[in-house]
Amino acid sequence: MISHFEQSLPFECCGLLAGSGNQVSFVYPLTNDQASAVAFTIAPAEHFGAWRHAEANGWELIGAFHSHPSGPEQLSTTDIALAGEPDWVYVVVTSRGARAFVISDRRAVEIPIEVQTRQVGS
Repeated sequence: MISHFEQSLPFECCGLLAGSGNQVSFVYPLTNDQASAVAFTIAPAEHFGAWRHAEANGWELIGAFHSHPSGPEQLSTTDIALAGEPDWVYVVVTSRGARAFVISDRRAVEIPIEVQTRQVGS
């Protein structure tokens, strides 16, 4: 997520998270169809491809992430309004790191996360 954030600047990055329960097994860095510094839309074909890959590996899509290149380290009111999956985790990535939230009663509630770095293929 962090490297996708850095590579996407000055635009927002976005992607999906796959795994089970509260354990993320795979991060899908995807294309922001809006190419914007203040908004994002995940490319539909890539969303579908991530879902198929996750299912083929016995995972579920359990969350989404996007960045706020120059914004706050929290979900915006727009982010909350557009969060379509009630059981997902929503991660916001900034230059200061990443914070995770769940949506409860149309409010973002922060949850603790541990971001691990793994080498490709390990």
